[in-house]
Amino acid sequence: MRGHVEPGFGRVADAFALNFRDRGDVGAACTIVIEGNTVVDIHGGESRAGAPWSTATRSTVFSVSKGVTAISLLMASDQGLLDLDQPVATYWPEFGVHGKGRITIREALAHRAGVPSFSQSWDAAALRAWFPVVDDLASQRPLWEPGTAYLYHPVSVGFIAGEVLRRATGKRPAEWLAEYVAGPYGLQMTYGSDAGDPNLAPLRPPEGIGEGIPLPAEDAGLAARMLLMNGAYAPDLFTAANTPAFLGPESPAANIVTRAADLAALYAATAYPSQGPRLLSENAIAHAIEPLSFGKPFVGADQGAVWGTGFMLHSARRTMAGPGSFGHDGAGGQLAFAQPSLGLGFGYQTIQLGGDDDIRAEALCAALRESL
Repeated sequence: MRGHVEPGFGRVADAFALNFRDRGDVGAACTIVIEGNTVVDIHGGESRAGAPWSTATRSTVFSVSKGVTAISLLMASDQGLLDLDQPVATYWPEFGVHGKGRITIREALAHRAGVPSFSQSWDAAALRAWFPVVDDLASQRPLWEPGTAYLYHPVSVGFIAGEVLRRATGKRPAEWLAEYVAGPYGLQMTYGSDAGDPNLAPLRPPEGIGEGIPLPAEDAGLAARMLLMNGAYAPDLFTAANTPAFLGPESPAANIVTRAADLAALYAATAYPSQGPRLLSENAIAHAIEPLSFGKPFVGADQGAVWGTGFMLHSARRTMAGPGSFGHDGAGGQLAFAQPSLGLGFGYQTIQLGGDDDIRAEALCAALRESL
């Protein structure tokens, strides 16, 4: 393990070391920023066979991307460019067909729109073109009356959010991120990455499993359409994640490539002015952390998660830094979040992907809470 730990945060370093000794980590990094001060910035293991992890190492963080995209929409809302409590169709009229006209942007970001999947298989070219994919979502009949139930939208929520952002501001998420967030704050954070990126660490799938969604067997087809874009990410998300088909096109809910340090800096900046003005207003955060979706979903069992406006909130499943925390986890073990009352940002990236019983991020969060 290499890096820096401020006095009082040794428990986090201990938990990070145990992740390697007992929990299978082979390459990972963890950063915690509080009120502009980096109190933990550690990394260890390999970025690829024979190459030690460095401070420049980036990796795919899967659904952590959803939180990054949500931050962009909240920024646009703060600037008066869109109203999250207006229907999606206010900015994207085509989306309003088949009863979807009343679903608000805020509800859509909380997985309540009723269009969690895709009607056909899309390839990388269609994803890069953008419009075939968002037109698919707009034209669909929802699985339930929008707003009356929820079901995690693993990929489609990013395209819904991204098209709203594009319609309201003229910029897709990748453009907004580069111009208003990553550039001004010096973050090494992009949607996707060139295959030749020397700092990109390939992900290592867990033994014998691929990423899935816990749905009953009779809904396996729905799960495939939801998560794998009906075949675009094949044979499973973990295997596809190292391919140009996944890394090439922009996928606002799924393929941010970044470092733990950048995630921590981003989330810290939502609530604390360090390198520049804070990214989000207190009012935006207050509404974003209101619980909107929890309990039993439309299909499947209650997994214990709670969603606000585009973010996972503190819950028994994701404890983060306690009540008031908001962020998002990512398939295989990734996690990033803020605790605004502390001006705190947290980022954890790992290339050894885990399964549903993975506790590495939770162990780090428990150590953090003990240190505060």
